Amino acid sequence: MGKLAIAVETFAFPLDNGLTIRGEVKAVPDGRPKAAVVAGHGFRGHKDWAFWPDVTRQLAESGFYAVGFDFSRISARSEGADEKRVAEASTLTQELADLEAVVTRLRHGELPLAEQADAERITLLGHSRAGGSGILLASERPELLKALVVWNGGVLPAPSDGPGLTLQERVIGEDLRANANRFRIAEAFVGLTVPALVVQGDRDREELIAQIKAFREKAPQQQYLFIEGADHVFNTIHPYAGATGQLRKALEGTIRFLKEKLD
Repeated sequence: MGKLAIAVETFAFPLDNGLTIRGEVKAVPDGRPKAAVVAGHGFRGHKDWAFWPDVTRQLAESGFYAVGFDFSRISARSEGADEKRVAEASTLTQELADLEAVVTRLRHGELPLAEQADAERITLLGHSRAGGSGILLASERPELLKALVVWNGGVLPAPSDGPGLTLQERVIGEDLRANANRFRIAEAFVGLTVPALVVQGDRDREELIAQIKAFREKAPQQQYLFIEGADHVFNTIHPYAGATGQLRKALEGTIRFLKEKLD
C-alpha cells in the first residue's frame, strides 16, 4: 500500500490591529491527531522562501501537522500598505503577537485540517529572528507549547541609531529600546521550562556561534546540534535548488528531537 497523499489547505485571518496573517497547513489526512509544528521564517524570508515548502512537506510526511505562515509584515507589504504601516508590522513586538495568534488559533481548532492536529502538542520551529521570538514566546507563554526548535537564531541586532536610517530601521530600533527588558533572549532561554533544541551552523555569524556555546554552558538540560560547514541558511539558495547535506542534517536532527519529545 502506498503512502497517503499530503493534504494542503491555506488560511488567512485578521489581527485586531487590522493586519493579516496568511499561511497553509500540510498533513497526511489519516484521521489521527498529530503533534503540530509551527514554522516561523526569518526576517528577510517568507513561508515560501527557499527551503520552507520542502521542510514543511517533509514534516508532514514524517507524521506532523505542519503550519507554514507569513508574518503579518509580509501581507502588509504585498497588500500595498504605506511605509509606516509596514515598518510597524516589522517590529519584534508584532512578530511575537503574530506567533501567539497562530498558536492560539491552532489550539482552538481554528486552522484548516484541525481534526488532524493534536492541539496539546505544539512546537515552534523558528529560523533566524523567529528563533529569538520563539524563545521569548516559549518563556512568556510556556503553557502554549510542548517544545521549541531554534535554527540559526536568537541574537538580536543592536538598535539602529543615527542619520541615514530607513523608517523601518528607526521603528524597529525604537521597539527594541522600548522593550529592552522584555527582549532578554539569553535570560529567557536559560529559564525555559519547555524542552528546546538549538541547531547552529558552524559557518554562521560569530555572535550566533558564541551564543549557542553560552547556552550550552548555562542551560545544559537543553539539546544542541552543530552542523559542520553550514551557513545561516544551511547553504541553500532562493529560488530553491534542492536540499543540501547541511539542511538534511538540520531537519533530521529536528525530527528526531520532535519524536523524542512529542510522541
